Amino acid sequence: MKRILYIISIVFIVSCNSTEEKKINQDLSTKNEIPAFAGIKPNRYNVAFLIMDGTFNTELTAPFDIFQHTIFRDGIKAMNVFTVANTDNAIVTFEGMRILPDYNYLADSLPKIDILVVPSAEHHLDTDLEDDLMINFVKKVDKEAQFVTSHCDGAFVLAKAGVLNNSVSTTFPSDIDKMRVMFP
Repeated sequence: MKRILYIISIVFIVSCNSTEEKKINQDLSTKNEIPAFAGIKPNRYNVAFLIMDGTFNTELTAPFDIFQHTIFRDGIKAMNVFTVANTDNAIVTFEGMRILPDYNYLADSLPKIDILVVPSAEHHLDTDLEDDLMINFVKKVDKEAQFVTSHCDGAFVLAKAGVLNNSVSTTFPSDIDKMRVMFP
């Protein structure tokens, strides 16, 4: 009986590793290129998440999930959700997750952005504010997008870009005083 179970187990394990699966794995391992993002569908809002090294996981993943789930809801215009960064390389979040951006805003032709989301990142109160290319990208998108929003300290990036001029805004509670001083 043990011998029969052993033979059945071996047959099962071997059959799980099909030739088709081997071919797919070989094809993937021989390719050096990652396929281009193909998630833009017509008649949807385009929602871009601006990511960079030090982005906080939950500042990105929770709102990304909410916007993306519009495709499952009736009565709400569906949304194409994607990431943009200043690189084609993976960014590393504050918590260490590696995320490959869908678009490089310095090199790629971007789809029209209807909604720009700036999740909070580790250096939004200091060195990120000195990144003129990123700040200019936010300014440019603000002129064309329907909405520009941020989460927590992402508000500092929007303030630096002038997006919050003449607007009531807030940030992470412990950074409100710092924002008032930096952007009166």
